Amino acid sequence: LLEAGGAHHNDFWVRTPLGIGRLLQNPKYVWPFFTEPQEQVNNQKVYWPRGKMPGGSSSINGMIYVRGDPREYDHWRDLGCTGLGYQDLLPYFKKLESAPLGDAAYRGRQGPIQVTSLAEDPQPLGDAFNAGCLEAGIAANADYNGAGYEGVSYLQLSTHQGQRSSTARAYLDRFTPPRLTLQVQAQATSVMWEGTRAAGIRYLHNGQALQVLARREVILSAGPIVSPQLLELSGVGQANRLRELGVEVKADVPGVGENLCDHLQGRITFECTQRISLNEIVSNPIRQAWMGAKYLLTRRGMMATPSATVHALVPAHPDEPRATVKIQMTHLSANSRYTRSPGAGLDPFPGFGIGFFQLRPRSRGHVHAHSPDALKAPLMDPRYLQHPADQEDMVRAFRMARHVSGQPALQGLIRRETRPGLDVQNDAAVLDYIRQCGQTSWHPIGTCKMGTDDMAVVDPQLRVKGVQALRVIDSSIMPTMPSSNTNAAAIAIGEKGADCILQYPFQVNA
Repeated sequence: LLEAGGAHHNDFWVRTPLGIGRLLQNPKYVWPFFTEPQEQVNNQKVYWPRGKMPGGSSSINGMIYVRGDPREYDHWRDLGCTGLGYQDLLPYFKKLESAPLGDAAYRGRQGPIQVTSLAEDPQPLGDAFNAGCLEAGIAANADYNGAGYEGVSYLQLSTHQGQRSSTARAYLDRFTPPRLTLQVQAQATSVMWEGTRAAGIRYLHNGQALQVLARREVILSAGPIVSPQLLELSGVGQANRLRELGVEVKADVPGVGENLCDHLQGRITFECTQRISLNEIVSNPIRQAWMGAKYLLTRRGMMATPSATVHALVPAHPDEPRATVKIQMTHLSANSRYTRSPGAGLDPFPGFGIGFFQLRPRSRGHVHAHSPDALKAPLMDPRYLQHPADQEDMVRAFRMARHVSGQPALQGLIRRETRPGLDVQNDAAVLDYIRQCGQTSWHPIGTCKMGTDDMAVVDPQLRVKGVQALRVIDSSIMPTMPSSNTNAAAIAIGEKGADCILQYPFQVNA
């Protein structure tokens, strides 16, 4: 197993949920990718951090554990992704998790990924947001990973006893197969070939060019940004594009790098009437010490969260047959989702935010190598808000968030709306604000999509088209958004992919 980052997955701030604020802008822990300028988001180059250690982005993400909308997996099945309908994937979701909550017909009890519900440790702002959603007519849902998906719920996290349960800690640390060798700081540069059969991987380790051979097959799990880049640098992709890079064409697969999709997130922020937010804690050393002591003694409290505690998955329009937007309470307010300190833009008063995004964006972009050098980041263009329906859905999501903020349960905690402010009312002004504040939700997917159509990159067994002994098994194979957060679905794809390897093996390379 080649991992390009260092072995940092057990560092204290990686293990500690609230430590996410210390990770996302630190190149020790993340690859600091940026998109191309986004025309519909004020030409911003949007920052896209990705995990740089064993466990990938599961080691640096917000740990929000959401399987996704069962109807979307059935949509995958109907698109030709045989074996990825909801009933097909449910055994894998149960297998991967240890969740001491919900109905055992839907939830796993003995899997490697530990799952915790924040309903066990409620916070005042989360309680108020939950009550506000109920007052706004949103139904309660005790388990959005169970029989029903929609409604307002306390978040479930991939954590155990207040610590992150990443794939590295859950699988590699606890269940490492004796024959598996993990090589860190080993950055893959291309696939090696015997004709059109994948024969191994070239990689760099401490500046030295090395290679490793495969007896049976090569598996790319480098994620939605780097997996398509590695395919292109290995000769699999759009033939004309590969020739321009000076790469020998092994297979003309036009879908490589296409179909990129991400959730664009906006946020409304508020000044709070009570000192119950993270703003006054992270700006006060004494309060920080108290919060830290509580966490070290009990593994509870705000340090056991990523700063968000409750979300609602709802239709943003009465005519919608299922949830179309997500709104989520976060316990701080600042000029950016990455801000965690007063000098960098944290508001100097108690504050909180309600984040929002549409669940199934229609806009599609691409990721492509622009250099034959694997150390140069590819060009990433998600084309946020290019589809007019995405603009409409984001405005509706904003209005849903503001509607909930106006309910009695929250009004007593709101001194004023600080961003964008109540003078922003009409749709054009709301959309302008979304273009100003929009940032990634860290959910890019789709760039090596699975299917049977001409733009599919892998078949339903995750085998790359046009070549042999090569698979892609990561979130890049998702044909559409599974709906909300993507990490649980990515792990289920890993489990499904493991079975595909066993059930549809390539012959051994002598």
